[in-house]
Amino acid sequence: MSTNPRIAARFGDLFDVLDTDGDKAVTWADYQRLVDRYLAGYGLEADEDRARAIQAAYESLWRKLVDLSGDRTGGLDRDSFVGAMHAASEDRSRSNAAEAVAEAVFDLLDADGDGRISEAEFLVYAKTLGAEETGARARFAHVDTDGDGDISREEFVSSARQYLFGDDIDSPGGFVFGVV
Repeated sequence: MSTNPRIAARFGDLFDVLDTDGDKAVTWADYQRLVDRYLAGYGLEADEDRARAIQAAYESLWRKLVDLSGDRTGGLDRDSFVGAMHAASEDRSRSNAAEAVAEAVFDLLDADGDGRISEAEFLVYAKTLGAEETGARARFAHVDTDGDGDISREEFVSSARQYLFGDDIDSPGGFVFGVV
């Protein structure tokens, strides 16, 4: 497992974002609140395909984090969460739970299903997360690495990978996991 302190700090920031009730633990309820925020922000009903996909991706990531942490209390403290995120992100199996979240979030953002995320689609997501438009536009430009005005699936998932593994502490890929 990587011991890069910058990545550990990133996962600590993610812990802070997810611990929405301030109980010093990340629980499934915290993840469910994030999923519910997505559904409300996109006006989706729970039984719609995009809603089910985002729900399933986060449930899978949560199960993976709990399994990796060995904690069966129902909540992960900061150290347990950071350690489990390290392990989950470094999972090289076919079904990496962290990358599956990036894939599901891409599908959520790609509202018109054209295989690309336009800046307008990205700004809806940013608003859903509570991000400022100026910062969101800068993140969009950073993720749009080929500068064509759209974010491809590859660019989006790559930004998530950079968040998980890269040295750039301000990686815009944290947006994939709910970091504003």
